[in-house]
Amino acid sequence: MSADLPACAVLGSGTMGAQIALSFALGGARVTLWGRRKDALAPALERCRQGFDFLAKHGLADADQREAVLSRLNISSDLEQAVAEKGFAIEAVAEDLALKRDVLSRVEPCVGADAILSSTTSAISATQIQSALQRPENFCIAHYAQPAHLVELVEVVPGQRSSDRAVAETTRLLGETGKTPVTCPDVPGFLWARIQHAVLREFASLVERGVVTPEACDTILKVGYASRLPAMGSFEHADLAGMDLMNSPAAKDVWADLSNVTDPEETLVGRLHRQGSLGMKTGSGFYNWTKRDPEEFKQNRDNEIIRRIKINRGADVNWHANT
Repeated sequence: MSADLPACAVLGSGTMGAQIALSFALGGARVTLWGRRKDALAPALERCRQGFDFLAKHGLADADQREAVLSRLNISSDLEQAVAEKGFAIEAVAEDLALKRDVLSRVEPCVGADAILSSTTSAISATQIQSALQRPENFCIAHYAQPAHLVELVEVVPGQRSSDRAVAETTRLLGETGKTPVTCPDVPGFLWARIQHAVLREFASLVERGVVTPEACDTILKVGYASRLPAMGSFEHADLAGMDLMNSPAAKDVWADLSNVTDPEETLVGRLHRQGSLGMKTGSGFYNWTKRDPEEFKQNRDNEIIRRIKINRGADVNWHANT
């Protein structure tokens, strides 16, 4: 834990904001969580407490440090007060360019000239966001993935006018608070969401063609393909297999048959959208979420992420352990 971590502000008291705030506090940083509604702050702080208890239960946080960690967390509905004397401020509001620009442009006059501003957007251009700032060189995206207090990887995305210092300081803060930062290009979807959309596009195409079910696709991904990803990435696999195999007639047939639809509205994803079948939030999407428990699903997801973290840290983990 570094002694020179900047004081941080997290702007947005929703699920992502609370998880990022907890992540900073766990890493030793003092952090203020801001929300525009006072009545949203107490529940956000409770989510932080529950998040810590979940980590402690699974051995990823020291239960004896609960009071010390949570004491580094403050809440405020006063934006100017929340960001005062902070060296790093990250917004975690809705995925709306105008809203993000508005929040950050209001924050900028309230922080020091060297303070780093950031966003946890998953796809909105860093260059577009920083264009609303007077000091765009001090801006750099830090894209956390949900659940932010569990997932170790964070995408660091500089815009066209981001300084090397902004990238370096953002990367340092993330590393010091237990994350694995990876610098990514300012292209649509960066790297994480980009590959996620590519996989969804291909699977949705196959489901729409009637040749496979969503269940089969998800099983192939989770039990098959994903099982070796921690040990071998795409380029490593290509080198292992050999470029001769990657350019074989069979490979060419696969590439030629892949979906190249450029608008999700033209796919099954779009049809579900038009029907109002938005997924868990409406009870149905590719799956019927009135028959599957969304909260149980999320709990199982978090347990699996915990298991993977422990494996990565060298622990001997029982495959079937859920607690």
